[in-house]
Amino acid sequence: MNQCGRIRLILQENNLKQKELAAQLGVTESYVSKLLHDPAIRLSQPLAALVEEKYGYCARWLLTGQEPKKRPPNHRGSSRLHQQAIAQLEELNEGQLRAVLAFLRSLKEVEDLLTHPDIPDINKE
Repeated sequence: MNQCGRIRLILQENNLKQKELAAQLGVTESYVSKLLHDPAIRLSQPLAALVEEKYGYCARWLLTGQEPKKRPPNHRGSSRLHQQAIAQLEELNEGQLRAVLAFLRSLKEVEDLLTHPDIPDINKE
């Protein structure tokens, strides 16, 4: 599959129209049309990196066809602690995930209670 086909695949897999992709990437619709129909028009590295950032398709795959097609969910920007927690979550079975979600909901409820304006702040006394 050439670059034109890879861009078509991105449109298809994300239910995007050429106009929407152009707007997301900050380019003209005619440029996207040329990318889709003219194999001689090559996508720039910065634009491929933007596609990777917005849609998760590896810039290298988009430019050359070299696998992997999509970047693994590495949760870029997350702290090391977040990444460790996510890695452990990915190993849990469905029942364990339900328990973790219930726990997270209860933490949110407690936080909401503690930050509610009608409840006095015990740290200020």
